Amino acid sequence: MQSIKTVVVDHHVVSRYGITSLVSNSKDEVHVSAMFADIKSAEQYLSDHSVHVLLIDDQLPQADGIETIIARLREKYIGMSIIVIGNKINSRYIMRLFDHGARGFVYKQDQLEDNLVLAIKTVRNGNVYLSPRVSTLFYNIRQIQQKDDLNGSDFLVLQSIEQGYNPQEIARQLDITTRSVYRIYGRLRHVLNVRTNEQIVDAARKKGLLDELQ
Repeated sequence: MQSIKTVVVDHHVVSRYGITSLVSNSKDEVHVSAMFADIKSAEQYLSDHSVHVLLIDDQLPQADGIETIIARLREKYIGMSIIVIGNKINSRYIMRLFDHGARGFVYKQDQLEDNLVLAIKTVRNGNVYLSPRVSTLFYNIRQIQQKDDLNGSDFLVLQSIEQGYNPQEIARQLDITTRSVYRIYGRLRHVLNVRTNEQIVDAARKKGLLDELQ
């Protein structure tokens, strides 16, 4: 079986070596070819070497955002799969990463020793991978959508509420009427089983719908 050539990019030296050690010590056919503290150095390596999977921390101190980095790498290295090692859980954020070309997301507070090699093998086989708490988040969202008929606009309003915007500001941002925003407020109160608008965010966090897991 051909070894899965993997590169690690993480600016924290302890984390970088820890991830490399976890992957390298596995009995599976995964080989860490190189590790880097920044994406520029990693790209210089990628231009000269064949790499199957890139593990990249989402808190790199780069001028470009993580989505931009992923999109650029996916365009240049079509045969390489990208797994993001994430420091936060937020459904909209994770979906953006996948929209830009990521194939896996491993939450740092999940058991990395149980998830990293599995994630690498999964994306190498052409599938996507979400570590357990991320999978649970998306499962909860799906269950609520199916049970209570929440849609994408409802979740956008919910996240705007969390960010502190008032109904008029949310209406302008989402290009909908203020009346529609208030209607969504009512639906959110019903779904989350709360009486006031002020209780919406806390209730949503308890259900795992917002990025309370840091």
